[in-house]
Amino acid sequence: MNEEQELRARFEAVDVPPSRLEVDALVRAGRRRVFRHRSFQGAGGVALATAVLLAAPSILTDAGGAQPAAGPADPSAATGPAAGPARPPAPTERAVPASAGGASRAPTRPGVSCPVTELPVPPGMTDVAVAAVDPTGRYVVGNSTVGQNFRPVLWTDGQPRALPVTAESIQATAVNPAGVVVGLVQDGPVEYVFRYEKGRYTRLRTPAGNWHVYPSPAINEAGDIVINAEPSGNVGGKGSIVLLWRAGSTAARKLPLPQGANAFAVTDDGTIVGAMYRDGTAVAGYAWDQRGKGRKLAAPAGEKAAAYAARGGWATGGLWPSQTAARWDLRTGKVDQLKTAGPGDAVNAAGWVVAQGSLLSAGGTVGLDVPSGQQAVAVAVSDTGLVVGQARSDDGAGWQNLGPRAWRC
Repeated sequence: MNEEQELRARFEAVDVPPSRLEVDALVRAGRRRVFRHRSFQGAGGVALATAVLLAAPSILTDAGGAQPAAGPADPSAATGPAAGPARPPAPTERAVPASAGGASRAPTRPGVSCPVTELPVPPGMTDVAVAAVDPTGRYVVGNSTVGQNFRPVLWTDGQPRALPVTAESIQATAVNPAGVVVGLVQDGPVEYVFRYEKGRYTRLRTPAGNWHVYPSPAINEAGDIVINAEPSGNVGGKGSIVLLWRAGSTAARKLPLPQGANAFAVTDDGTIVGAMYRDGTAVAGYAWDQRGKGRKLAAPAGEKAAAYAARGGWATGGLWPSQTAARWDLRTGKVDQLKTAGPGDAVNAAGWVVAQGSLLSAGGTVGLDVPSGQQAVAVAVSDTGLVVGQARSDDGAGWQNLGPRAWRC
């Protein structure tokens, strides 16, 4: 629930564990530039180009700072549908309780792909890319671009609204079931995390000093927000810390996590999910409580792991050197190695994973309908089965973004 993925595409031939060092300079130069193409370039195998899964904090606006490529996951996040946006035609729609929570659900019918709906965009906005969906499927966030700057969009029950532009660049990266939007602001040399709630932006304060926050803030149902920060001027996550803002708070709390810890998700019970880095390379996925007590996430023999997204009792991320996605059951510790050409970027409470533009359920890859000549690129999935992302096409000169889409599965 990410920008990192596009950057990783430039390193597809590299077969090494995620590193936050090799591309840091490149990352800093292209943070905003990279994100805009994320959602429609990231499907296919672009991403696990990962090899150097950057944890390059700087570039990552949508998924990974001092960490390997994310998961997040722009995308983020993780990140299905109840009264959700983009309702498909009635004949193909199934009733889905808003409280679907962690109940496992299968596609509409075995062998039948999920119907697509175009998400409308506000007048005058172009190059719009989806970033995340909330667990209920009611709220979706995304961004358009003007030059190298972002302009945020919020869909509520399928209806789009351009959020106010009060700075040079405002990038929405996540939203919770209360419709609270979080993201990143860049205004000249100034950058910070914002919360948008009840029609108002709030700047979230970092500790004393100058900090660079990365890759993008994650939010849970209660409204707690986490992100990583490194001292301004540092690269590769050197001296990084993990910050938490409690719901409604503007003052950050530095979490007592070990040196090298990077956080990419916070679950509803407050568990912090992410990865440990050593010498600039991700060495293991981890889950911590907020007192700093952690447990290493299992990995198949010979593999290194990093977790990028979490929801309910599930987490997802990547494995190296196999360059495949992983799904962890946080309750049992079991890890599943998924057959994908890239890491998991988002997961829902039923354990459905979005990886490299595809949706995977317990039964395998779920088909996402698009007209002939187009390709579906999933970005996130709600607990109720609403998948959001992009449609794209290849005009011979490269993939073109055809705009935001939603699939009801």
